[in-house]
Amino acid sequence: MTSPLPFRPNQFRHASAIDGPREFRDGRWRTFEPPPPVEWRLRGRPWKLRPGLTFTPYANPTRCNAHCAFCSEELLREDADRLTARTLIDHPDRYFAGLDRAWSELAGFPMGMSLSGLEATSEPAWLLRLLALIERHDALFPERVLYTNGTGLSTDDRLVPALARARFDRIELSRCHLDERVNHRLMRFDLAQPIRRRPVFEETLQKIHTSGIPVKLVCILNAEGVATVEDVEAYLDGAEGLGVRQVVFRELSLLGSIYRENRETRWIEKNRAPVRALLDRILPEAGETRAGWELQGVTSGYYYYNEVYRRRGVEVTLEGSSYVAQRDARESGVVQKLVFHSTGDLCGDWVPNAQVIGHYFEG
Repeated sequence: MTSPLPFRPNQFRHASAIDGPREFRDGRWRTFEPPPPVEWRLRGRPWKLRPGLTFTPYANPTRCNAHCAFCSEELLREDADRLTARTLIDHPDRYFAGLDRAWSELAGFPMGMSLSGLEATSEPAWLLRLLALIERHDALFPERVLYTNGTGLSTDDRLVPALARARFDRIELSRCHLDERVNHRLMRFDLAQPIRRRPVFEETLQKIHTSGIPVKLVCILNAEGVATVEDVEAYLDGAEGLGVRQVVFRELSLLGSIYRENRETRWIEKNRAPVRALLDRILPEAGETRAGWELQGVTSGYYYYNEVYRRRGVEVTLEGSSYVAQRDARESGVVQKLVFHSTGDLCGDWVPNAQVIGHYFEG
C-alpha cells in the first residue's frame, strides 16, 4: 500500500478525496508535513518558528477550580523540574507588561490565540485585562479560541460579551458527560462552582449562544464516562437538544514513557478509551458508514489526527493525539508552539524550562 499524501497545515481533506480511512488512521499525525520555518528574532536571538503556530498566555491567575481526573497540567515530563500550574501569576502589572513586550516583538507574525492552561475564567479581572491587551495587538491573532470549563462564564455576566467584543472565533466548553453526577466524578469541580449543576451548565450554554460566539462541546473519552459508540450517540442526542452544533470527542493523549508516574498518569492509562475503536465502528475499513453518520473529511497536525463527521444537525470531530509526537517536533529545533509562563519566560513548550526563548519581565 502506498503512503497517503501528506497533510499541509490546516488542510482539510474532504471525504470525496478519500478512498478509505485506513491509510490515514494508520499514519495519524505522521502524515503531517511541516511547512518551512520562518526565522524571527526574539530577545536578540534568531529562532525558527512554525508558520501557523498558536500562542498561549498560560492561564493561571488562580489555582484551577476543577480537579479533573485526567488533568494534563498535573503531568510532569521526565525532562522537567517543575509545573507551571504550581506557579500562579502573583504580580499582574509585571505579567501584562511582559506579555505586551513579547507580543510587540512578534508583531507581523500572525498566530492563533489559544487561551488555556488552568482556568482562564477563574479570575474575571485577569481575563478582562488580557482581552483588552489582545485588542491592542489585534492584527497578531487572526484566530482566537478559549478552552474553558465555563466556571467564570456562569458567574460573571461581563465575560461572554467581552469575548464577543474581542472577536473570539469559538469557545470550546469542556463537559465530560451530560449526566451531572457522572460529569462531577470526572471533572471534580470545587463544590462552590455553580456550573457543576446541569441547569447552570445549560444556562451558560444559552448565554454563549445568545452572544453569537460559536461553541463547541468537548468530551474527553474515558472508560468511566463516554467510551463506546452508543455513549457517543447518547451524548450527541443530548447536545443537539441543547442547541449545540459542534462536539469534539478527544482521546486521552498518548504519553509514551516521557512522564513521571503519578496519580494522573495511572488514571489515564487505566481509563483510556481508544478513538480508533470508535472510528472502526463508525466507518469500518471495509463496509458502509454507521447509520446516521456521514464522513465530512480528515485533517492532521504535528501531533494530532482528526476525522470529522456529520450526525443529523451536529458536526462531530473524533480526535487522537500524542504528547510524544509533540515533544519530538519540538526537539527538531523548530518552535511549534509559544507559551508565555507566569515566570515571565516565553517558551516553545508547555514545560516552563524547555526551549526557553527569553525572559520578558525586564525591558
